[in-house]
Amino acid sequence: EVDYMYHWYERESGQVVEQEVIDRVYYETQGQPGLVSWLGELLTEQYNDDPTAPITADRFEEVYSLAVNALPNSNVLNIISKARQEKYRDFILGLFRTGEKIHFAYDDPQMNFLYLNGVIDWESENGRQFVKFSSPFVQKRLFNYFARTLYRETGPLYDPFEDLSDIITETGLNIENLLRRYERYLRDNRQWLWREAPRRRSDMRPYEAVYHFNLYVYLDKFLEQYGGRVWPEFPTGNGKVDLLIKYAGRRYAVEVKSFASVYEYRRALRQAARYGAELGLEEITLAMFVEAVDEENRARYEVEYVDEGSGVRVRPVFIETG
Repeated sequence: EVDYMYHWYERESGQVVEQEVIDRVYYETQGQPGLVSWLGELLTEQYNDDPTAPITADRFEEVYSLAVNALPNSNVLNIISKARQEKYRDFILGLFRTGEKIHFAYDDPQMNFLYLNGVIDWESENGRQFVKFSSPFVQKRLFNYFARTLYRETGPLYDPFEDLSDIITETGLNIENLLRRYERYLRDNRQWLWREAPRRRSDMRPYEAVYHFNLYVYLDKFLEQYGGRVWPEFPTGNGKVDLLIKYAGRRYAVEVKSFASVYEYRRALRQAARYGAELGLEEITLAMFVEAVDEENRARYEVEYVDEGSGVRVRPVFIETG
């Protein structure tokens, strides 16, 4: 239906819409009618400066960035208003975790409410049903909302006189060293960073998503002053978080996870390699949050992994939260 609508627009207007744009509209909205129509309006009316030129993938990225970060939409605002309610917030924060999926049950009052209000959806896998966000667009808006709400203030990212040449130069980034600098930032500021953080009732530790929000905000503010950009991507719709970075004409990727076991760690290496290959990258960084890690285990597991099939190099980095 999305494909048909855009081809109908092409016939009526004479303006070409690249197929990649149509595919992205469907992927980001999962065909949700209100969001499809809104993005269509943005692309073909509000931000269509030259109706004689094709609507390209680059143009879509510009408009989509506005939709994610700057433009109001009553549908999205309603979804955020539901997700931020104290009664449902903890469930949403739990859905951002990168490990175990959450089983879907329509009769569960929380899931029922969030499903009927367009916040979540469900998918089948091996005969079981699991919760996922209703669309990548909704997931991005919720991620941005919680990240910015929890961490409007970051404090100093580093000492003003600190030499950062091992992290950033005019031509490139060293992602590993940037993550190690972030770990030092956590160590120096942990007394207040987690003070107001939402916590799981079971063990009173911050939700896994809290660390991901904080890393995203830190990287965003660090790179902003150098003309770099970072944005989150969610390939699966339930938990998996990737941070994509553009700086000095190069693209970098950081897959973010929490360390649960050696088995999950090895699986994460393979997953990161596959994702790096999909992005056309030669290397990707795997950032793993862990409560504590000694030097022996750092030396054992912070070792570059090279995928046999794709040749993609995965560089694992542990981030100790304390």
